[in-house]
Amino acid sequence: MTVNLILWLTVFWLPLLICWMLINETKFKKNILLGLTLPQEAHEDPEIKEICDKFKKSEWIVCAFLILTVIPCCLFIKNTGASMTVWGIWIDLCIILPYVPYIAAYNRIKEIKAARGWFTESKKVYVNTSAVNYGKRLSAWLFIPAILLCLVPIIFDSDLTWVYVMFAAMNAFFYFAYRYLYRNKAEMVDENTELTKALSAVRKNNWGRMWLYTAYGMALYSLSLWLMADKPVLSYIVMIAATILLCVLVIRTEMKTRRVQEKLTKDSGADWYVDEDEHWIYGILYYNPDDSRNIINARIGTNSSVNLAHLPGKIMMGFAVLMIALLPLMGVIMGSVDSSPITIEVAEDDLTAKSGLSKYTISMDNIENAVLIETLPDHLRRRNGTATDHTIKGQFSADDYSSITVMADPTISPFIVIETKEHKYYLFGCRDSEETKALYKDIIQNTD
Repeated sequence: MTVNLILWLTVFWLPLLICWMLINETKFKKNILLGLTLPQEAHEDPEIKEICDKFKKSEWIVCAFLILTVIPCCLFIKNTGASMTVWGIWIDLCIILPYVPYIAAYNRIKEIKAARGWFTESKKVYVNTSAVNYGKRLSAWLFIPAILLCLVPIIFDSDLTWVYVMFAAMNAFFYFAYRYLYRNKAEMVDENTELTKALSAVRKNNWGRMWLYTAYGMALYSLSLWLMADKPVLSYIVMIAATILLCVLVIRTEMKTRRVQEKLTKDSGADWYVDEDEHWIYGILYYNPDDSRNIINARIGTNSSVNLAHLPGKIMMGFAVLMIALLPLMGVIMGSVDSSPITIEVAEDDLTAKSGLSKYTISMDNIENAVLIETLPDHLRRRNGTATDHTIKGQFSADDYSSITVMADPTISPFIVIETKEHKYYLFGCRDSEETKALYKDIIQNTD
C-alpha cells in the first residue's frame, strides 16, 4: 500500500501541469495562439475568443477526470505489477487526452485563418545574431560543483557507485545541453531586429538557468540517497521535496519566459510578421526539409524540439514515443520479477543464488558463519535493487547490518544469513520453506 501510494504521489499532479501549460497557449506570444500564427486583429476576434473559452473548459474537465481516477488506483490496486501497469497507462493518457481538445481547437482556428486569409508573404530579414547581448554565458565551473557533489558519496558508499556516477554523468550532459542544444533562429517574429535580439537573449538566459537548477537537483538526489540511507522514509520525503522545488523553479522560469515573450510581442502582427505554420504539425511537431538543423527551438517558452524531416529527428522522436508507449509494460516486467523463480544451490565449491538476471556466488571456503532466522532483520531497507510483494534482491541495510546482499521471498520464512570471512553479509530464502531448510543443512555440512 505504501509503495503504491508513493508511486501515485509522484505523478498525480501531472494532468494539472499539462493542462495548465496548454491553457497558457491561449495567450498570444510571438503572434502565436494555440500553435497558429495570427495577425493583430485576431487578438480581439469574438470567434477566436469563443473557441479559446470552450477549449479552457474542456481542458479543466480532462484534468479533473484524470486526477479523480487516481483515487481508486491508490485505494483498490494493491498488487505491485498491476499498479505499475495501470500507472503506465494513466501516464500515457495524461500525455494524450489533454491534446484532444487542443487539436480540436487548433483545427477550428486553422479553418478561420484560411477563411479570413490571415497569411503573410515570405520575406528574408537578416539579423546579426552574433551581436545579441545574451549577458555573461554560464561558465562550466558553475556545473562542476554539482557534478562533484554527485560523486562525493562514492567515498563512503561504494555499493551504489554506479548510481552516483550516473547522476554525475547526467549533470555533465546538462551542461552539454545548455551549451550546445540552443538555437535562436525561431525567435524572429517580425522585421524588428531589436525585438529579435531581445527575445533571443531572454530565452538563452532562462534556458541556462533551467539546466543549472536541474544539475543541482541531481546533486541533491545523490546526497540524500547517501546521507539518509538508513532513513528511507525521510529520504523519500527529501527527494519528493527536492523534486517539487526543482519543478517549481523550472516551471517558474518557463512561465517567466512566456510572460516576457507575451509582453514584448503584444504589439506585433499589425503589419508583416513571421508565419511558419506550414512547418509545424498542429503547432507542436516541426517538419522542414529545407532546414538543416536537427534540433530547433520550440515556438514559445524555452524548450527545444526536433526536425522530423531528417533521420536523426525521426530517430529521437521515435525513441521518445516508444518509451512512452512501453510505460504500461513496466507492470508486466514487475509482475515477471515478482514471480520469477529463486534458485539457490550448492554446486561444486560454490553457493549460487539466481533469480532473473541477478546472480550471487559465494565460495564455500569463504563462509565464516550461517544462521537460520524466522523473520527478516528489523527495518530492512533497500539501497539498490528490487523490492516487490514477493521478491527482494539487491543491496539492503538493516538495524544490524550496514550492508547486506539479499535474494528472497519476504513472505516465506525461514531465511539464511551468511557471513563471509571478509565480513560481508548475505540473506537468502527460497520460495519454499522446506527448500530453504534443506539448503541451510547443506551449507552447514559443507562448511564444517
